[in-house]
Amino acid sequence: MSTGKLSFKKKVHRDNPIEQNISDIIHEIVPTFEVEVDDSEWERADENLKEKITTLGTKLKAIEEQLGSNQGNLSDAIKELKKEIENLKVRKPLDLIVKIDNSKTQDLGKQHFQLPTLLQILATKLNVYIVGPAGSGKTTAAIQCAKALDIDFYFTGAVASEFKLTGFIDAQGRIVSTEFRKAFENGGLFLFDEIDASYPQAVLAFNAALANDYMDFPDKRISRHENFYCIAAANTYGQGADRQYVGRNQLDAASLDRFVFLDWKYDENLERDLAGNQDWSDYVQKIRRYIEAQKIRHVVSPRASIFGAKLLANGMPRDSVEQTILWKGLDETTKNKILENIAPKKVQASRDGKFIPKVKVGDKVNEDDIIGEIKYKYNSYGRYYTDTDNVLAPYNGIILSIMQSQEVKDEEVIAEIESYGN
Repeated sequence: MSTGKLSFKKKVHRDNPIEQNISDIIHEIVPTFEVEVDDSEWERADENLKEKITTLGTKLKAIEEQLGSNQGNLSDAIKELKKEIENLKVRKPLDLIVKIDNSKTQDLGKQHFQLPTLLQILATKLNVYIVGPAGSGKTTAAIQCAKALDIDFYFTGAVASEFKLTGFIDAQGRIVSTEFRKAFENGGLFLFDEIDASYPQAVLAFNAALANDYMDFPDKRISRHENFYCIAAANTYGQGADRQYVGRNQLDAASLDRFVFLDWKYDENLERDLAGNQDWSDYVQKIRRYIEAQKIRHVVSPRASIFGAKLLANGMPRDSVEQTILWKGLDETTKNKILENIAPKKVQASRDGKFIPKVKVGDKVNEDDIIGEIKYKYNSYGRYYTDTDNVLAPYNGIILSIMQSQEVKDEEVIAEIESYGN
């Protein structure tokens, strides 16, 4: 893992004062977290860290099970291992410091790991279409971009009429302005939230302004301000409703062509940090991953971690928190299916015999991989023979615990496996 710096290099644009202005406004973004800013690098580093935590945790669990009641006599080495696991679990979110105009500094604090990418795109004056699930922090990211750029922030939600964007002249002849007009005319960052839930004809007027760099408002034509920035946020790609977000419209292809698309993902490290409850956040994220893998129509956003942690801290029983935060609107059958599948699977012996393991704690296995064998004797026509039954993994997963070589009874638990998806 290496420390990275993302910078907008200063260039002189004698023929293009607008580009010069951009170079002056944003010239350096410094992530203080020790990892390259590139999204894929950051994610790979985090996945490697998660894998290390899992491996250390499962090994420690196996050691503790073997020690049993003698855990009070753990050696210093084992205690250090426990401490290392706890420290690794507190994975820090990205912390950003942005410098403006070569002098002023904006400390944005803990931010979504994709914020540097969003700022890079905005620095080119391109319009950005952020696609992400509910509760992934799209609006917060837009607000932080405005802060980083040191400009005003303007916001409009889903619109049913173009007048929500253009404004109108009322019965007394007065101009009724809009958030979009203020940003377009005077400069600022405009967030068009839930653009995919807007009336498509209304979005066409918005498209015309982005395409032509001017807009015919009710009273006059206005040119796009040189410091106008635009972000559209949505749950879909503008292709219409899907299984999860049914109230979404199909947007005109010409409108979509005006944007650079950015897939906005959940930042689990930031979620965990904001919630302040490690165990609860891990549980919420485990449920979310299963729901996403099985394409269950139910949203478990980072808000579930944050809101649930607050309720738990206030003394609400765990069962009540789960029901009000995680399972709201979900039928009992689906809920029980989720709970059953996120729990580690117990592998039982199929007969009496001697179990011999073929894998160790922390190993990754695929479905139907041989994780051990049971050697047994049987009688045929007065003679005894020895045979072997293979023990197979029930699904892709990680070995949490497994017996050492020993005699086992039929249906005795010999291993526990946690699914990859959990």
